[in-house]
Amino acid sequence: MNIRKPLFLLLLFVGACTTDSHSPSTEDVGQWQQTAEKLTTLLKEEKFRETENMTKIKLAELLVNVNDTEKNDTLIKYARQILSISYYNYLKSKQFRSGIEYMDSLSQIPFIQENCKHELLSARASMHQMYGDNEQAIELANEYLQLPDYEDTDRFIPQAEIISGVYIYSGNDIPQAIRILEKAMKAYRQGGKYRNMLRIMSRLGIYYRLIGEYEKAVAINQEAISSYTDSIAPPNIVIAYGEQANLYAELGMYDRALQLNTKAQHYSLLKDSFGLGDLYRYRAVIFGQTGIKDSIFYYLNQAEKISALQGSFKGVFVNKVTTVEAYLDYTDSVQKALTLALSICPDSSRMPQWAKYELELHLGRALLQTGKATQGIPLIEKAAQGFISMDMRSGEQKANNILMDYYLSMNMNDAFVRCYKRSQTFTDSLNLAEKMRAVAAANIRFDTERKEKENTLLSAQVKLQKQQLFYNICISITLLLTLIISVAYFINKRKSNRLLLGKHKQEIKKLITRQQELNRRNEQLTEQIEQAMATNNLTSIRQLTGQNLLSKEDENDFRQSFAVIHPLYLPRLREYYPQLTRNEELLAMLICMNQSTDEIALIMGINRNSVNMIRSRMRKNIGLAKEESLDEVVKQFLS
Repeated sequence: MNIRKPLFLLLLFVGACTTDSHSPSTEDVGQWQQTAEKLTTLLKEEKFRETENMTKIKLAELLVNVNDTEKNDTLIKYARQILSISYYNYLKSKQFRSGIEYMDSLSQIPFIQENCKHELLSARASMHQMYGDNEQAIELANEYLQLPDYEDTDRFIPQAEIISGVYIYSGNDIPQAIRILEKAMKAYRQGGKYRNMLRIMSRLGIYYRLIGEYEKAVAINQEAISSYTDSIAPPNIVIAYGEQANLYAELGMYDRALQLNTKAQHYSLLKDSFGLGDLYRYRAVIFGQTGIKDSIFYYLNQAEKISALQGSFKGVFVNKVTTVEAYLDYTDSVQKALTLALSICPDSSRMPQWAKYELELHLGRALLQTGKATQGIPLIEKAAQGFISMDMRSGEQKANNILMDYYLSMNMNDAFVRCYKRSQTFTDSLNLAEKMRAVAAANIRFDTERKEKENTLLSAQVKLQKQQLFYNICISITLLLTLIISVAYFINKRKSNRLLLGKHKQEIKKLITRQQELNRRNEQLTEQIEQAMATNNLTSIRQLTGQNLLSKEDENDFRQSFAVIHPLYLPRLREYYPQLTRNEELLAMLICMNQSTDEIALIMGINRNSVNMIRSRMRKNIGLAKEESLDEVVKQFLS
């Protein structure tokens, strides 16, 4: 361990204790303020080495000015600021070991220990957690909780976020993390400020969801979404919308979940695709719950690409775990699930505990489904115990159900009863109908509050308009008369156009009906021809086939009427796809008229299979991907 710099600081402090100290003057206060601003700028610019050196030098200078006999609030304030900047510098630069050494050395200095204990303990706990020393991290976090409550709410809130993270990642203690973040929320509602408050709200929502507290999760997520403004960093609203989408998906409200997930993606793209890989993975999970197989693997593939591009090792790992789970839902992909699960096992040591339990559960399932129950069941049992220790009821229920089915099939009655009793302890709290009613009630409250705000804003606008009307009455009357004349003109014009469009639509309907009748006649003629051929009556055959059933004139009339209603359609279609044949253009226009395949077959005088062949050729002709809809593509040129 390199201890030269910590020893240098200790020597500086000892020197300070033996020299005359002084209280900072106004000039000194200004200098310390400039120092804090300079350090903050360096950190934002990610000049980590420069920031590290300057924090150490400036903290040493500050300690020289310490007066042991007189408490100085200014020095305490800037000592805390510099200490926090130093912590975030080590965190962002990922120099965890160096951070541990430096923070541990500061804990030996009486002034820091007495006046910056909250900052120091939270920073040390976080550094040990990031370094992987979970036992020491939890010990320091527990020591932090023994301290008196921090009176400065603005400084307590970010520390609460740090300590809650230690309990999640080092202790797998979701209830403790919730208690800490609830205290942070209380401080915030009492006037505390923190620029990443939405992130705290969203994390609290995640933890509530993991333990089945759905109503609380919905409420806190809605509070986060409602409090968003343009001044708040987009990453925080990405988390809020993304978590709310996950919650709705877990409650079976998939349409709403997809809407919110789309919202989250919108804000993600505003901030360099922050969290986009996670959002794609969440979207895949939603499609998995609705059974749309193609979309599941499409979005999982997109998620893995984004996570890899962003260098997110955790994102790639969790995405692969989710892919394993998706494979297991399809019998022909179980071997793929097993192969993938085994390949990522070595990476699990760097992952959060909940992700390890998820991998153990899915690997156990894969082994069980491939006939390796003796290897798979212990893994599922281990995962179940892990979920219990973290109070993750959803995961526990999944594991429990698999175990009960296996024990029952193997006549392992004692083990089955044990699992059944364990299952009964939390089944009632997961009553989905009750939870969905709670969500609906929360939604109503949310919408009501939003409408009240809109009504208040509308009332203010009406009042302002009345005041403006008083001073501008003459101009308003003139504008009103002009508006009335314009409206009357446009109403008449619109009415005329509507009548004309209606006329052409009727003509199209008549043409379609006429063509359908012709094709019915065609079917009758076909039967008559077959009868005539059976009797070898050539004269009858000539008479029957001499009629022209498909009139080119009728088709031209249809095209002209269609062009009146949608004048820009064919030019746009031909601009993008000049290679289309006349039949393919006709098919596109009939699709735009919302004709079914059977109706199109009848109009064009061909059978259903021939229509499908034209569709297939047209898809190939314009280069459509398998998942793209031909109907949607041709209809997009209507607007």
